[in-house]
Parts: sequence; structure tokens; C-alpha cells
Amino acid sequence: MSDNLRTIRLYESLLAKHGETYRALDWGSRESQQKRFEVLAGIGISAGDRVLDVGCGLADFNAWLIEHRPGVEYSGIDLTPGMVERAQARFPNAKILNKTIFDEELPIGPFDYLFASGIFFLRQGSPKEYMESTIVRMFNSATKGIAFNSLSSWAKEKVDGEFYAEPANVMEFCRQLSPYVILRHDYHPADFTVYIYRSLSI
Repeated sequence: MSDNLRTIRLYESLLAKHGETYRALDWGSRESQQKRFEVLAGIGISAGDRVLDVGCGLADFNAWLIEHRPGVEYSGIDLTPGMVERAQARFPNAKILNKTIFDEELPIGPFDYLFASGIFFLRQGSPKEYMESTIVRMFNSATKGIAFNSLSSWAKEKVDGEFYAEPANVMEFCRQLSPYVILRHDYHPADFTVYIYRSLSI
């Protein structure tokens, strides 16, 4: 079974079981989900920015942005049809599509920032390569920058079958795209976030 199909089946099952809650996205708690949104937004988004949420799920990040960063123009894409259907119903004015970042053409954009939260941990087939190709695709689609998170290999406790990236290696890879890179490993013992900017704003 492909990683994409495995992901779709998992999240369709979680959605059917838990409905429109953080549990449908496989988060341990609503607080941990919200904390990751706060850290992602720390890249510097503000009113007027156009953002794409890669692997948007139920578009909970949009709900967070509406409350904490009003005026952001939100779009989302996700593999799982059921998630996209629910997300579009929640936010009829947002553009939310059943697409992946690797689709040749996305009928939306351009974007100032692209974000990805919790999309790497389930990958089993060449997860490092998948992560790197996703980062490149996101960065090439952004006019200002990208932010993404991952489980960290620095974690003291790990769950079997989940992908934990090595933060230092990820940073070294990201430095090939831009010299303006920030690592955040200060908000959760098993998770990190990376910001990559296209240029330096002073």
C-alpha cells in the first residue's frame, strides 16, 4: 500500500470516528495542535499575506489565523477527500482543494508563505527524501518563505513506525535553498519547526 493511500485511509477512519475534532487529525491534544500553529505563524505572517496550508486537514490552522492573525488570505490542500469536504464546508470563502503539493498545476496562488504541520511522521517509503522534495516544492512556490514541522530525532521517547527527522541534517539541507533559516526546537521535546526565508527583512 502506498503512503498516500495509507494516509487517506487513516484520516478517513479518524474523521468517521472522532468528527471535526483535533483527534481526527491524530493530535495528542488540542493544546499541542494550537501550540504548533502559534510557532508556525511565528515566521512573521500578517494581514494581507496569502498562505497555503499543505496537508490542511480540517483547516484548523485557518480557524487559528482568523482569531490570531486576521486578514490573512488562506488556502489549503489535502490528500484526504473527506477532510477537504469538511474543511470547505467550515470555511466556504476559503479555497480548499483535494490536491498535493506535487500536482503539476494548482489552480490557486501565488502565495507569500506555505506551511506544513504534521505531514511527515507517517511516511514509511523514503521519508527523508519525501520531506526534502516537499520542502523544495514548497519553497519554490513561496514569495516570502515557508514553515514546517516534524518529529525530532532528538526526542528521548519515540513511537515505533513514525518518522523522526534529524534537525541538524534538515537545517543543512534547507541552507542549500536559502541562507536565511531558523530552527525552533524550544516548544516541544519531540518536535521542531523550521523557517526558511527568501530574503532578509531588516
